[in-house]
Amino acid sequence: MRAVFKAIISTTVAISLTTLLAGCGGGGGSNAPGNPTTPTPDFTRLTPLKSENGLSVFGNDIIDVNASAGFVVLADNGESLTNVQWEQTSGPALTLLADQSQAIGFDVTETGDYAFTVSATTASGIFRTVTVSFTTSDNTPEDTVNLRLDHMATERGRVSIRVDSPSNKIITSTQWTQIGGPAPAEITYQEDRTNGPMRSAFMEAPEVSRDEVMAFRVTATFDDGTTASDDVLIGVKEASIVNSAIFTDIEMYVTTDLRPYNPNTPYADALLECVYNNTVVNSCSFDKLPLIGMDTLSPTIDTILDRTLVSHAWMGERFREFLTQSAAAEDIIKLLRGVTAVVISYDVRPSFYWVRTGAIYLDARNFWRTPQERDTINTIPDYRSSFGNELQFGIYWRYVKDGEYYYPQSSLAASSRLSKSFDQLEASLAWLMYHELAHANDFFPPSVWSSVDSSSNPLSHFQRYGAQSSIMSSNYPLQSALLEGLADVSFGGEDATTAQKNTTPAEVADAFSADIAPAYYAYYTEREDYAMLFEQFMMLYRMNVSADVAVIGRNNNDDALITWGQRHRINQDTLQVRTAFAVQRILPDLNVSSIQADLPDVIQMPAGQSWFDLVTLDSAGNLRFLTSGKEANSQATLPPLQIAEFERHLH
Repeated sequence: MRAVFKAIISTTVAISLTTLLAGCGGGGGSNAPGNPTTPTPDFTRLTPLKSENGLSVFGNDIIDVNASAGFVVLADNGESLTNVQWEQTSGPALTLLADQSQAIGFDVTETGDYAFTVSATTASGIFRTVTVSFTTSDNTPEDTVNLRLDHMATERGRVSIRVDSPSNKIITSTQWTQIGGPAPAEITYQEDRTNGPMRSAFMEAPEVSRDEVMAFRVTATFDDGTTASDDVLIGVKEASIVNSAIFTDIEMYVTTDLRPYNPNTPYADALLECVYNNTVVNSCSFDKLPLIGMDTLSPTIDTILDRTLVSHAWMGERFREFLTQSAAAEDIIKLLRGVTAVVISYDVRPSFYWVRTGAIYLDARNFWRTPQERDTINTIPDYRSSFGNELQFGIYWRYVKDGEYYYPQSSLAASSRLSKSFDQLEASLAWLMYHELAHANDFFPPSVWSSVDSSSNPLSHFQRYGAQSSIMSSNYPLQSALLEGLADVSFGGEDATTAQKNTTPAEVADAFSADIAPAYYAYYTEREDYAMLFEQFMMLYRMNVSADVAVIGRNNNDDALITWGQRHRINQDTLQVRTAFAVQRILPDLNVSSIQADLPDVIQMPAGQSWFDLVTLDSAGNLRFLTSGKEANSQATLPPLQIAEFERHLH
């Protein structure tokens, strides 16, 4: 598995992990429009709340105040629906962030009588509409639990359901029951890692022969013995799936609820056909979907948004906000000339760049600003999150600014229902955009845009010309075979050998400090090495944000005392030539040597001090206790120690 995964990353050629037959998924993907099959299901279908004019709406007509709720619309005869539009017609205003999907979810915070109109077009081309209403209950329970969020999933796609509660009580246990609809193959459960009152369920949506609805109920028990229950609806979209397609070949089954942020973009058809679906088999040519830099060297924000696909409109709005207001915006707009498209979707996890399409794929959890926006995001853990647990050490990272955490951010547990400021949004996005766009400009640097053969495609261009990171790795290779092998364990899931399990934090610190990598992740592939150099340089230069890296032992070290650590390692003299190589090729307008002369010097972290106490350092590496570190902050508000590199990713 590890060899296959690294081959994908190193050569960026998709390799099938299992032998799969090409064909349509869901049993109904090849049905003729308007003539779907309707076999007797081997499960209990839910009874719709209302059926009228060929549409069925599922949900409840009485809903408690402070409850999470939702509706799903399906065609009575099993046909697929398109052009769905929900509109609230009465009642206190609700936040509908998926009003163009077959399923909507929302929180009811006020009493009243509510009504909606939903319209859709069937596969046979018939426009249909139906109204549905609900009223709030007069007997709202004292204790409430919320299942978030009712939504639509694509068959075989990833589904997450989150449990939380507005109560100050602690949830001590949860009991899950499926109360209708087709059963997923497997459900896994996870407790909240942020010490909040939450539980989560993760699953793969079942294969279906027509659109269906699943319903689940959770009953939560609180620390005082009281209980509360809530239900959630998950619509399952039957979809055309080609098992040998670009994404499905590596077992990614992606949402069909994706649309151009600008519906009038001239690239609408190309974006939908070429970038993110379950049927695209071959890379599209640049004739159909060119790099942005092949169209213009001076793109505007609207130019970028014309190439943006989103699963929810709010994601495009946050992207526009970032491109309009961020201190990184001018750089990011230039760097986006090296991509064909931008995808922001609730089911992208983690973010990545892929040369098969020439697009970047961004995890929407970096974009949310309101708790309602956050509710729409899939929270399934990264499949690599347990890699390296048998090792005695961690090499951890974070960004800090003005003596405070910059990223990751404190006090943002989902259960707190807090909103983000723009500064927090910028902190979530700037480093990620620099990193993913470094990948894009590694394969397609500014020097090649004018000469790219428009009849070729992103993959064939790379296969012919290679990437800049290969040249850097040849000229300035990393030296530590020890760390390269350990990175295969930490990031690729290789089984740790006995020798690797016995490697001490001190041995790791000696190897890392003597080499020329900016971060542990740089040892995973030369592509990540290249992107890490650019990311950390730009964060320090443009954003005035410092990167910390530290080796910390995992055994009997509750206070996270560091073995070795540095701030501003990116400007260490032994790394400067490698950094300049990457930055000059990605942003050739920058005078890198002059910038490096003005950047802050490396600060050595004092060994034996807590990682949490080392946020505020002076230029000599001395602690300045504006707060008393770990003691002044409750564990609930400090960002977690383990900040994996998994958010930075390349296919």
